[in-house]
Order: sequence, then C-alpha cells, then structure tokens
Amino acid sequence: MSASRPWPGPAPESPLVLGVEPDQDRHLVVRAARIAARMGTGIVCTWVDTTHVRAAESAVGIDGTIPTAPLDPDSVDEGTDAAELAGILVARLAEVLDPLHVAWCFSYRVGEATRGLTAEARERDAAMIVVGARRPGFGGWMNEMIGGSVAGRLAHTQAVPVLVLPTKHEGELMAR
Repeated sequence: MSASRPWPGPAPESPLVLGVEPDQDRHLVVRAARIAARMGTGIVCTWVDTTHVRAAESAVGIDGTIPTAPLDPDSVDEGTDAAELAGILVARLAEVLDPLHVAWCFSYRVGEATRGLTAEARERDAAMIVVGARRPGFGGWMNEMIGGSVAGRLAHTQAVPVLVLPTKHEGELMAR
C-alpha cells in the first residue's frame, strides 16, 4: 500500500490535517479547503484505515509502501482492497480540491483513527486537526457507541486545536 500522495510543490508550513474516508461528505472537504486557504496553508488529507494494521512496525518499502494486514482476514475476499480504495479516494479528493487551488496531499495510515491523526499532525507540525462530526442517523450513533467519538477523543488529547465540522444532512457524498 502506497504511503502517500506527495505535495504538488513545496510543502506548506503548518498545514491542516483533515481526517478523510472513502465515503467522505464533499462539503466537509470543501469547507476544510476554504479554511486552509484563509490561513495561507495546505491540507494533508489523512485516511486512517481502521480495518488494517501494520504488518511490521518499522518496515517501509523503498517506494514508500507500508506492509499491512487486514484485521479480518475474511474481508480480503469481500471486495475492494485498501489500495484500490485509496486510489479512488485520491481521485475523488482531486476532483473536489484541485479546482479550489489549495495545496494538498494524501496520507494513508492504518490502525486507530485518533492515533493516526495525532501522529500525522505531529509529523507535519499541523496548525490543527479537522474532522467531521458524527454521521447522522442510527449508523453514526452505533459507530460512536462502539468505538467512541474520534472528535471527542482528539479534543481531549491534543496539543493542537481540533476543529469539528458539522455534517451536511442533505450533502452529497464523495462516493457519488
């Protein structure tokens, strides 16, 4: 799995770290881009894949690949793998962000979302971490009950500010 999509030019100072997912609401990405533009910085779009873990803690391939293993080995046969999803996500992010002329890059991490976003923010000397609020409906409630709120855990454990953007209930999903 490729570790990242690099910056198109020089990396901006103190970028925003934006937590993204394959079915991310487009309007959250746009709002984060507008905030980054006002701050004169860029965005590190970070997908923390909670369905995979690192296969070897310190191993990184020469090409920047990270060896990963699925938490559920049976899920390998069920459809799209992480590399395909990351490629689709990068294409969707490019579709949304490139017209806005905001510098951005993509970072793939595995494991627990709060830890992944925290590590990304620390490594990039981020100005802030930006995440979306809990998804509306029963599914969002269940995710929060089982795994807890990523936004809440970040807000209580970070040295950098955490911005929680509200979800747009009638918003268009990036998957469309």
